[in-house]
Amino acid sequence: MGNPIPDEEQITKLYQEMYGRMVAYASSVLGDRNLAEEVVQDTFCIFCMKAEDALRHKNPQGWLMRTLQNVMRNMQRHRAAMNRLILKSLQAQDLEELLVYDEKDVDLLYGDLAARADFQLLKRVVLDGCTMLEAAEEYGITVEACKKRIQRLRAHLKKKLSDL
Repeated sequence: MGNPIPDEEQITKLYQEMYGRMVAYASSVLGDRNLAEEVVQDTFCIFCMKAEDALRHKNPQGWLMRTLQNVMRNMQRHRAAMNRLILKSLQAQDLEELLVYDEKDVDLLYGDLAARADFQLLKRVVLDGCTMLEAAEEYGITVEACKKRIQRLRAHLKKKLSDL
């Protein structure tokens, strides 16, 4: 016969026991509760995929914490790579390299660094490839206002990212 299905009750109990602790720990490391909740959820997804082995581990709580640390480390590496890419792009005044990244990743990682409307405008021009004229018409502003907002936002992002 095949392996037995992991005990849902054990998984639920472990989730209830560890979720708060894991979010608190991740928040203290990452400095952002939303990111902390995301990495904890990712950790539990990994746990569920490997539940049989994880539950048989001599210390499932320790397994979860180690996995959480690995997930956070990977997220921080990804974020650092994005920071370098954006800084390089901002310095070159050419953000086209961001096109290789998923829009959700860009929103999650950088959406909180600027006003939402300005950030969306920058995304339309940089990620979606809209011309300044198209973006200006879409946002109901002049082309000059569009250029100025993007110029200010680039300078703002450059400063924020260099402070990270």
